[in-house]
Amino acid sequence: MKAAVWNDKGSLDIVERPTADPKPGQVRIRVASVGICGTDLHFYRGSFPSPKGLLPGHEIGGVVDTVGNGVELDVGTPVAVEPQTICGDCYQCRTGNYNRCAKRVLLGVTGRGGCAEMATVPAYTLYPLPRDVDASAGALVEPLAVCVHGTRLGCIQPGERVAILGAGTIGLMSILTSRTAGATEIFVTARHPHQQRAAQTMGADAVFADVDALLKGIGNAPVDCVIETVGGHSLTLIEAARVVRPGGIVLMLGVFDGETRIPGLDYSTKEITLVGSNCYSRSGSRTDFAIAVDLLGRAVDRITSLVTHRFPLVAVNEAFRTAVDKNTGSIKVHILPEQTD
Repeated sequence: MKAAVWNDKGSLDIVERPTADPKPGQVRIRVASVGICGTDLHFYRGSFPSPKGLLPGHEIGGVVDTVGNGVELDVGTPVAVEPQTICGDCYQCRTGNYNRCAKRVLLGVTGRGGCAEMATVPAYTLYPLPRDVDASAGALVEPLAVCVHGTRLGCIQPGERVAILGAGTIGLMSILTSRTAGATEIFVTARHPHQQRAAQTMGADAVFADVDALLKGIGNAPVDCVIETVGGHSLTLIEAARVVRPGGIVLMLGVFDGETRIPGLDYSTKEITLVGSNCYSRSGSRTDFAIAVDLLGRAVDRITSLVTHRFPLVAVNEAFRTAVDKNTGSIKVHILPEQTD
């Protein structure tokens, strides 16, 4: 099978890899779509060391191709992959916080991902998609689950006001999950015109070019929760402290590079709660991923509208160049291994 792997030059090579047969408890899927995430772009930019030889791709949708012994999934079932393998036995796993498992492997980041024609994964990572949802849309469940998890940790309640800093995929999907949680008003900052339009499509009440414009626009309206989605080297945790009300919550979904500036006095005097959020887990009987699958089924048209570009596997480097350059109008870029041109 063809697969994309990182080289030591910060780009990807197309190579031939053996097509593995699934072991007991595993499933081989035919990959329909792989999304490029902000974490992938950290590798591409060189912010994180490029993991030579590793297959990227942790946003994966596909179709069941072959099942191993003990697996009850029908061949041909469209699925989304929750890209975490875990021990299942430690305290964190037993309490539902398996994203904190010390033995966790995040496929495509610390383990082999799905940027290939085929991928073999544990059966417990697979979620069948709702009826009439295409397998390629399954790659959108992973970022949506990040937002479901974050919204839960941000304790967003009905009637609250939410501000979202940043309008990439996570910021835009957070509009949907915040609204689902009951947020009455949602304000968004978006730098680029195509992001501003997308924020309006996703249901934001007001969209602003930056935090100064947001503060001017909302006046004295209290913001109960600020969702930070930019990360990198941005100053968004400083900006969030300006926006959130005293006693409010700042939810950090962005992935930061290195040391990050936080205005400690503001967080102290305003008694702001800063909440970190990492991937997805389980609360009660349902996983964040399962909730995201349901949400995709209810809002599939809006969510799939975030995919602005699609590329075949052989054009993986062009796909990454498009994703990293927002002047291309990109929001979510997908790689389609089955597509030939």
